[in-house]
Amino acid sequence: MSVWHGPEVWETVAAELRTYRRRGLGQLLTEDTVRFAAARALVDAGADPAGLRVEWPHPVLKGARVDLVAGGQPPAVHIEFKFPREPNEQNAAWTMVLGEVLKDFYRLATCPGRADRLFVYVETAQLRRYMAGAAQRYGLDLDVGEVALRPADVARLPMTAAQIIGADLTAHHVKARRLVLIDVDDALRLAVYEVDPLGAPPDPTAGRLTVEGTPLDWAATVAEPGGGLSLQTAGKDNAPELPTTMAVVPVGTRDGARREILEAIRVLLARSGGDTFTPAQVVAEMAHRGTGYAESTIRTMVISHMCRTAPDNAATTYDDLERVDRGVYRLVYHGHADGQPVR
Repeated sequence: MSVWHGPEVWETVAAELRTYRRRGLGQLLTEDTVRFAAARALVDAGADPAGLRVEWPHPVLKGARVDLVAGGQPPAVHIEFKFPREPNEQNAAWTMVLGEVLKDFYRLATCPGRADRLFVYVETAQLRRYMAGAAQRYGLDLDVGEVALRPADVARLPMTAAQIIGADLTAHHVKARRLVLIDVDDALRLAVYEVDPLGAPPDPTAGRLTVEGTPLDWAATVAEPGGGLSLQTAGKDNAPELPTTMAVVPVGTRDGARREILEAIRVLLARSGGDTFTPAQVVAEMAHRGTGYAESTIRTMVISHMCRTAPDNAATTYDDLERVDRGVYRLVYHGHADGQPVR
């Protein structure tokens, strides 16, 4: 078990916050205080200080940063911190806090790969009362051992909170488990949650999908040594070959299809822990999601309109993807921050 999974690190963080508050410095505590206390506690517990970084570029969400990572490169854990300042009694301010807290669950869930995902939440007594009321109103309870953020419940949020999270993220069902709950004192507590990655395979008893009429069994979806997924269809060893004819995708359709395709790719990468995928996997994922786009449209978008290395570059309208091998693609890295590529 990694040091960040045990209670000792977080007991140390809580003890440091408790000391500050007893010395009358509580009003000066911020999220950065909690982050630095956590970094120090991780190092004291055996984490390599050379492997710690702050404001690490999010591997999927363009322009977003992860508060703290540890374990080297690639990181072994992504950690987000939230210590909201208490707003005044205006409803809009409280709903903004609600949105900011929930958003970190989604941001962590979208991190692909095998790294752990932890959300450290420091909560005042007043905020706890507000969040308890929000749990009753919207069905989004964080004060439980198993947290579930379901799209149907999130859809009931006030617009202010929903806009902070973002429509692309709220479409997902996010799960998390509370690892630690510590009372710093009577007016403050610290909780640590481990967030599941997006896109856990659906219940195999829920039915079977098809790709061009071929039954596709999610239970037979296996990881390849290279980090991608291999789709095994009923009666075959490999994923079916899909038609090579190209669809004409109207310009007005492309933006909507592109958003759905990118979301499906992120889920695939989070599930596999790799960084490559095939068009067949994207088709299957979108079929599972109940997409309204035809298979030919999806394939044309992936191998042509969204691929900067498409054979017919004149058709390329976005540079989201690149082909790395026959029938194998990956997301393109855009720009650099702190010497690290950002997707």
